[in-house]
Amino acid sequence: MYNEIMDDASLEYLTVTRRKLHRLAEPSGREYNTSRFIADELARLGYKPKFIETGVYCDVGKGASRLAFRADIDALPITENVAATGADFAAENGCMHACGHDGHTANLMNVARIVGGKSDVPLRFIFQYGEEGVGGSRVMIDGGVLDGVDEIYALHLSPELGEGKVGYCYGAMFAGCVEFDVGIDGIASHCAVPEKGANAVHAAIEAAAAAFASADKNGLLLNLGKITGGAARNIVADKSLSEYTLRFYDSAKSESVMLDIERALIAADDKYHTSHRLTTHTVYPPVVNHALCVDKVRAVMGEAAVATAPKNTAEDFSNYLLERPGCMVWLGIGSDGHTSPLHSDTFGFDERALLTGTELFLRLIASHK
Repeated sequence: MYNEIMDDASLEYLTVTRRKLHRLAEPSGREYNTSRFIADELARLGYKPKFIETGVYCDVGKGASRLAFRADIDALPITENVAATGADFAAENGCMHACGHDGHTANLMNVARIVGGKSDVPLRFIFQYGEEGVGGSRVMIDGGVLDGVDEIYALHLSPELGEGKVGYCYGAMFAGCVEFDVGIDGIASHCAVPEKGANAVHAAIEAAAAAFASADKNGLLLNLGKITGGAARNIVADKSLSEYTLRFYDSAKSESVMLDIERALIAADDKYHTSHRLTTHTVYPPVVNHALCVDKVRAVMGEAAVATAPKNTAEDFSNYLLERPGCMVWLGIGSDGHTSPLHSDTFGFDERALLTGTELFLRLIASHK
């Protein structure tokens, strides 16, 4: 369904650009070469790029009702399995675009190329840094990237969806998340005289049980992915560290669970004579799409648009949607040759799938009033 609004150079440009970005892959907050590559290319295309940290954005067109599109540019701390992928453009920096951000970015750069630095519709192209864990969207918003923007759209690659399809979801599409650590300090002693110590592991286990009970009561997903502590089997543990993530669609319920966890930790300290630290690293609200914007996607994509269910993964595009109407959609990349899931060291896709993403954004621009 690549029609008259798509030019003949798109596939070549998407392929070359995506593979350059893939090779450059850099972690969140350190996308120095990636952002410079994007800015240089935008300048070559006739834009005047601006930076917010290692994020980049540019405008085209004059007037009110500015339409924005966002792509994320950072990679994950995953070493690419080149023996399995066979890619001759494999990442060189010890990390990998295993969540498809190279595809998101190449797609938006192709749209910028086709628009060509001039447009009757006022547009903003946002290349956001730090989506994978440092919340770059919030920094870019605070830096003014949404000033003058009326609507914002984004896409995310989906191996579960076939090529040529766009997956939409009314309301919540991604869960919100809170990533946090619980550190507990106790006092070491020999296990034969436990009364002389303060058992940090016992306190951690008791607090964890209360945390899971609260999450279950509120219908939320809590995961304790890593727990460390103690020195030896016959020593009362003087330290423990538990690493959690909480996923939710109702922010009030997440706040209730976090309060319950804090209460459980205080109770554990009282019982075991320990002390605790609850450290929050990341808080992403749920991605909640605006119905009218989903309607627009469905209208411009027709039968290529298919309904999808929410997922418990998280995405900091949510912060934009707290400020402006907009939506995120899934872009299908599923094919016989590419079946690896997101966040795997063998993730890959055929760049032809990005043509549908370019068409989606161009159609939204053409329909914007």
